[in-house]
Amino acid sequence: MESKYTLYDEIVWNTFIQTGEVMEVRIPSACGKLFASDFIRNQTVSGYFDDHQAFCKWVQEADKKLQHSGIYFSLQVIDPRLIGRAFNRLKATQLSTSDNNVLFYRWLLIDCDPERPAGISSSDKELQESLKIRDGVCNWITAEMSFPNPLKAMSGNGGHALFRLPDLPANDETKALIKGILDTLGDRFDNSIVKIDRTVFNPSRIVKLYGTKTGKGDHVPSGVYREERPHRSSYIETLGDK
Repeated sequence: MESKYTLYDEIVWNTFIQTGEVMEVRIPSACGKLFASDFIRNQTVSGYFDDHQAFCKWVQEADKKLQHSGIYFSLQVIDPRLIGRAFNRLKATQLSTSDNNVLFYRWLLIDCDPERPAGISSSDKELQESLKIRDGVCNWITAEMSFPNPLKAMSGNGGHALFRLPDLPANDETKALIKGILDTLGDRFDNSIVKIDRTVFNPSRIVKLYGTKTGKGDHVPSGVYREERPHRSSYIETLGDK
């Protein structure tokens, strides 16, 4: 691997956000204190951004200061008026992006996640199997469905592939199309270790914010009778075709 990209890189930001668009950042069940805000206790933290510099400042502060199991971002094209909820900042809130706030699908997300009990990180063996399955899925989709080469990422626990779509309306027809593709891939590639997540077809689905840490459960060191289950920072491996 030659490079690791994150959403702190302007080239990545511009891959996901076009002029006039906004991105939601969301942190479920967060605890801690951001800048001069009140102490946050097991609350959802969210904000909307159209400014990359402000995005980097707030996300880096949140990743460093808050206790959380993951930071996420809105993948598809959302109503830009939502920025009025939290203008280029993060705050505790009960409001977040819903399906009816999404204008277009721009990405087909393939999430290859290792099977394991809820609330724990993946082992290195499970992660490598996830990345192997992801690469097999990518090869099959580009060959059989004539998709462009995808953006490939490591989510912290598994493998992601993001295939660029022409902006498709966020309606029931497109949702059914995406669901059908995920079901087809799951039937073809699922094994006893890794499963394709078939639930990520809804338009308001949030995705791990690449460059932030994943902290499901405790960091578990390796031992005679156990595998290490580390907390990892997510990253993008390749940016794919535009």
